Amino acid sequence: MVGKANRYQEILTAARSVLAENGFEETKVSEIVQRAGVAKGTFYLYFPSKLDLVLALVREMQENILLEAKKAMDAKSSQMEELMQAIKTAFRVMERYNDVFPVFNAVSAFKTDKWKAEKEIRAPYYSFFKDLIKSGQNAGEFRSDLNPEIASQLILGMVEHTAHECFVYHSDFNIDEYLHTIEQLLEAALCKKSES
Repeated sequence: MVGKANRYQEILTAARSVLAENGFEETKVSEIVQRAGVAKGTFYLYFPSKLDLVLALVREMQENILLEAKKAMDAKSSQMEELMQAIKTAFRVMERYNDVFPVFNAVSAFKTDKWKAEKEIRAPYYSFFKDLIKSGQNAGEFRSDLNPEIASQLILGMVEHTAHECFVYHSDFNIDEYLHTIEQLLEAALCKKSES
């Protein structure tokens, strides 16, 4: 007998492949359940709607970013190096979700209250980056006059926009070029200027 966690993952995996092939609008729950080998009622036990399914994929991606970013932290690094390592990790994880990255816009595209759930899903992700900025301020490496919460939101907005450029719009620039420019911008914005 398949356990609940396995059934949930089977549905999520099947849904991801259908969403990647068809997009949000054209994806039918009937196709997802057929591919997952479950009854339609079973789908709705785990996911009240297609939007909830997309939120589950967003949650999975965000959790993977946090998990891998925390593993990549190196206490010997500067705060800027740690911040960039976390950003690079986020890109690596987002790249693994490039098949459904365009679908993630579905949550905000529809006039529902699902954006509140998405905001809650993103909260630990934003908090992690806010803490990195605070650590840099406490270490005297980052400017103390910046609001860490706003700075983390702006940084992650830039990262997510860049991910869209790379994975949705297939930019002419590669990820390494973007990462280099992001690092230059963040060094100029966050780091204290050394006295000459």
